[in-house]
Amino acid sequence: MKTWWKVTALVVVLSRVALAGDFVDTRLTFTFADDNVLAGAGETTPNSPNAGFFAGQQNTLFFDNFNTKFSGFESLSNLTLYKKSPSFFEGFTAEAALSVLFLLTPAGGLQVRDNSSYVTLNWTPPGWGEREGISLTGFPVSGDRFRLGYAYKISWGGNDMFTSRAQNDAIPGLKIQLQRERFYVFAGVKTGLLLNDYILEKERIYGGLVGGGVDVTPWFRIDLGGGYFQKGIVPGLANQGIVAPVNSAGGTARLVFYKGIPPGTSIDLRLYKNDPEYAEKFFAPETYPGGLAFQASLEATYLTQTLENPDIFARTQFQGAQALALQARLKWNYLRVNFLGLYRTLSYIQFNVPGLPPYKDFPAGTSLTPETFAAIGADYHFPRAHLTTGVIGGVQLPATFRAPTAILGGSNPMPGLSGSRTLVVRDVNQFSILPTNFSSEPIISVKSITRLDISDYFAAILEVYYTYDSNRTTFRDSVTGIAEPSFEKPNAIGFNAVLQARY
Repeated sequence: MKTWWKVTALVVVLSRVALAGDFVDTRLTFTFADDNVLAGAGETTPNSPNAGFFAGQQNTLFFDNFNTKFSGFESLSNLTLYKKSPSFFEGFTAEAALSVLFLLTPAGGLQVRDNSSYVTLNWTPPGWGEREGISLTGFPVSGDRFRLGYAYKISWGGNDMFTSRAQNDAIPGLKIQLQRERFYVFAGVKTGLLLNDYILEKERIYGGLVGGGVDVTPWFRIDLGGGYFQKGIVPGLANQGIVAPVNSAGGTARLVFYKGIPPGTSIDLRLYKNDPEYAEKFFAPETYPGGLAFQASLEATYLTQTLENPDIFARTQFQGAQALALQARLKWNYLRVNFLGLYRTLSYIQFNVPGLPPYKDFPAGTSLTPETFAAIGADYHFPRAHLTTGVIGGVQLPATFRAPTAILGGSNPMPGLSGSRTLVVRDVNQFSILPTNFSSEPIISVKSITRLDISDYFAAILEVYYTYDSNRTTFRDSVTGIAEPSFEKPNAIGFNAVLQARY
């Protein structure tokens, strides 16, 4: 109750000083959906109730939301109180933005959190262009939008890089960047607080980020980035009086070929402003100027971190993690074609936990397979009808884990968890345990999408999709009365009917 009153008071205070234009990227989404019309309540895991006025991550497919952290069905708004002004000193300008995310929860509550508020000091040396200069940016509370990587699905270095145990406290940061017309370089640092399980006190941990990019030609860009982060110590060893630090490092590289579609980053990696120039670009609708335009990018990341060696007591070892993303977009008049390809090792998926099980490397003899998927889609825009319709489909091989012995059931596992089983890892800490002697199978998904733009900010959307997933499992009682993994029906048909306003 105390938290609710604090949130209410904050909303009231901010609304008195904010104007309508201070709310940036507002999304109101009304949805009628069913993630699986072939199943009723209690028949699947996670549960699939009948159709209703709600949708979330369960109503998305593996190729959805490649460049955002949201499901697309949220109702939210970002309050951004932004100010930019010239300095008293020649060549300097100052910027500041209080950015707060308001997210409506399914239960009708309200989550309020900092969305990388920042203060920036810019210096443009004499003779440099208007968009060139050196900037110093401070993130007083959260530097989560200051990350490494370019496709959000495999970006890293955000607040969760310090592990979820550190996110109860502020994770501020500092970034300095040199921007010229054809290249940029940056360096930054973040700090967090994490409980030291050996001394039972919180201690400061640090992370460093560096990167840059260059337009080699008017149609080819190279981006590079690297970082180092502390993650505290291994809790299990600390409880036994052993201090074993967990440190991580890595690098990212991206190659972009483009014509008519310039390189960019996820909207969830950009800092919010509410000045007219930014809003005009930020909310620009899809344009169809005619002719051929394309963009193709290949992004690769390698990370490593120290984790406990499960085979040798009180020892740590490095665990590597790799990810690869291929994106291609082609536009020809009113036709658009898109391709997505993803490769992620299981260690990459679980990197920020860190590990599986947490803080431990994989035991010797473990059988691992990475997540891979490919998806291709196309749509066509009918300008007079303000209608866009298309289809996208893909095949996914999910990441799997199979240890030589049971490690997920504790020292005395239930019969349903004993022995070596295949664990399907769909995303961070999202598992399906397969019955004994079964391996994972490919997942096939197809979706049709129809969008009617009713105005420049209001749209009606209908999505209908089919998925074949023979890796779906749930726990059912065996003849002995003990719950064991059991396969669900592999076919699923779902739909999302959406009315969305975005402004």
